Amino acid sequence: MLTIKANLRIHKKKSATRRLRKQNKCPAIIYSKDNEQSLSIMLNQNDILHPDIVAQLYKNNLILLFLENKKSITVKIQEIQYHPFKPKPIHIDFIRI
Repeated sequence: MLTIKANLRIHKKKSATRRLRKQNKCPAIIYSKDNEQSLSIMLNQNDILHPDIVAQLYKNNLILLFLENKKSITVKIQEIQYHPFKPKPIHIDFIRI
């Protein structure tokens, strides 16, 4: 199972996400199938763009996200949005398993 470190995101406005991308972070969200609240998170671009991780992302495997409060969440990727001409993701949607 693939493991990635994530941090919670407090600011969710458009200007805040632009600032994150300039800091080499990727905004993401974790949706839940239950009535739980969705979580806004940010991931490090260098962690996502590692060749081993990129290969596993496309295989639609389960991912274990470690949040800053030592909580781990098992998720699956629902959608990845990419930059129009750069080979890097600009937003990722996860579904909690």
